[in-house]
Amino acid sequence: MEQLNQLNTEIEAILNKLNQIPAEDEATDELVSYLQELVGKRQLLLTSVFEHATAANAAELKQQLQMTQSFEAKALMIKEHRQALLHVGRKNKRQLNVYKTIDSNR
Repeated sequence: MEQLNQLNTEIEAILNKLNQIPAEDEATDELVSYLQELVGKRQLLLTSVFEHATAANAAELKQQLQMTQSFEAKALMIKEHRQALLHVGRKNKRQLNVYKTIDSNR
């Protein structure tokens, strides 16, 4: 469980970093890749924990489920924010292209 708690802490820290740094930052791609790697490791650890779980482990497993739901909510919030930024960027680029076309037709 110690290894799982350490992974949870690392995942939490990366999600917080992703929430704070701008989308244009080059470190974002590296952080997302590292996050995917950590989530994969966490899934493997959880699988092994669930295989050997007993009724005594129910509280710990419930805590891990809540942690998973928390991570999912944070990741979804970050994803939606980044998608909104991309949408605004595309809209602005289209408007700029329209103005360029109008200007070139004069």
